[in-house]
Amino acid sequence: MDTRNQSNLLPESEITPAFLATAFARFEEASSRLEERYASLKTESERLRVELQKKEEEVRRAEKMAVLGQTAAALAHEIRNPLGAIKLFMSLLREDVANMPSSLGLVEEVNCSISTLDRVISNVLQFAKDKECALAPANLNNIIAEEINLFKKMDRQNSLSIETRLSEHTYILGNDGLLRQMLSNLLTNSAQASHYKGTISISSELENDSLKLIISDNGPGIAADILPKLFEPFVTGRAEGTGLGLAVVKNIVTRHGASISAANDGGAKFTILFPVSRRGL
Repeated sequence: MDTRNQSNLLPESEITPAFLATAFARFEEASSRLEERYASLKTESERLRVELQKKEEEVRRAEKMAVLGQTAAALAHEIRNPLGAIKLFMSLLREDVANMPSSLGLVEEVNCSISTLDRVISNVLQFAKDKECALAPANLNNIIAEEINLFKKMDRQNSLSIETRLSEHTYILGNDGLLRQMLSNLLTNSAQASHYKGTISISSELENDSLKLIISDNGPGIAADILPKLFEPFVTGRAEGTGLGLAVVKNIVTRHGASISAANDGGAKFTILFPVSRRGL
């Protein structure tokens, strides 16, 4: 008989049901811990796989957008030069027909179209620029008021109402020109969505360490299939849209270290959170 390692074995008399139950319970406990650890590792592995896939897609998209941005910028510069000449000639023509109401109306129509095209070109050029920009104390309330006045001048039918409810905390670190373009794009987007009828609401409030700016309208809202990719370039739900306006808005918001989100709330609603310091500005 092989007597090796018999000293490590318990006598049969000591292997009781209680002993077996305890051993089995310990085995189940260890097995349960291993299963939990395996499930945790599997979940973490899946999360890392998804995150890596997203990063790879972002890199591919960034490379594609870089090439597209360079091409678009080159085209925009080529268009802007003759457009400047057209604007000059139209201003001279406007002086010549100043006493001819019917002709003057046609000139104003052309000027309006030129302004629209100029805004599209500005969006293209802005989209192609680098993300860094110089920031300085900017009075957001003043910028909003001035952009509203400018926008109302373009609304010749005067059928669009703009309501404001702004915070007393007016200053943020920002770039004046970029903030104006951001607001212009958002106002234009809301106006086009509501066909220049209805109401646009602009409100702001201090929330923790952020100044929350909300721009909403009572238009038809954002289509469900477009909402997740709304801020991607060349995504639009309107025939007259270029799909660059909101992409530029997102670009500008990112440059300010801020965040933006979109939702449907009786129409389209855009919420921007600008970082602020209660002891600073």
